Amino acid sequence: MGVVLSLALRRSARRTVLLGIALGAFLFLVGLSYSSVDENQIRSLVESLPPAIQAFVKGSDIASPAGYLGSTFIHPITLSIMAATAIAAGAAPARDVETGVAELMLSRPLTRTAWLGAEMIAMVIQLVVVALLGFAGALIAVTTVDALAPIAVGNLVLTAIPLLLLFIGIGAVTMLAGAFSRTGTRAIGWGTAFALVAYALDYLAQVWGVAEPLGPLSVMHWYRPATILGGGTVPGSTWAVLVGVAVVAGAAALAVTSRREVAP
Repeated sequence: MGVVLSLALRRSARRTVLLGIALGAFLFLVGLSYSSVDENQIRSLVESLPPAIQAFVKGSDIASPAGYLGSTFIHPITLSIMAATAIAAGAAPARDVETGVAELMLSRPLTRTAWLGAEMIAMVIQLVVVALLGFAGALIAVTTVDALAPIAVGNLVLTAIPLLLLFIGIGAVTMLAGAFSRTGTRAIGWGTAFALVAYALDYLAQVWGVAEPLGPLSVMHWYRPATILGGGTVPGSTWAVLVGVAVVAGAAALAVTSRREVAP
């Protein structure tokens, strides 16, 4: 199991570090830009925008320090970087099955569930590294930009943890798809589709009354970073949903893999 874990981490090390640096730089630069923001002007600007545009910040007060920095945690760039990490790592077992690498690994005294478990641990570690580097960028901004001083470091930690859990769940769903499809391309496709549908459903629920009841079906509906950053609390429902998706999808992927032959 250790061999599989170390191999997975070695193969993904460069990608993980680069994505983490990119996320950290983005969060830092956005936080740094708040020093040049006039709160009243930006609040007036946002209020004048149509609801379809305001929905991108999930109703947060983007002019406030918490709303401004919190919106970066659901910015398309942040979501894309985290999704790229989660989906690439989640599809790794399917790629190994497709290329025959998995069969070589399983020629050792290693069970299929232990093999996939090691890949899951590697996925979590990759996401933790990217999230930590992103958090470091935001932390530097909070501690160096006077206008962001009202944001507590503890609140920043509480905002980053659900983001990590959200994408661990997406990575686990990708692994589950890979357990059925057995090809890396299909696993990436299903993982990407899951993330895009979750994002689209959450967005539509905010701008279209007909779709509003469907909002809670999206895993992204339960993540409101500006609210967490400003209030310093994470609702119990958020913990339950995000942890539940990750655990259920991960357990299902292990169960499917244990019952199927690992062969291309």
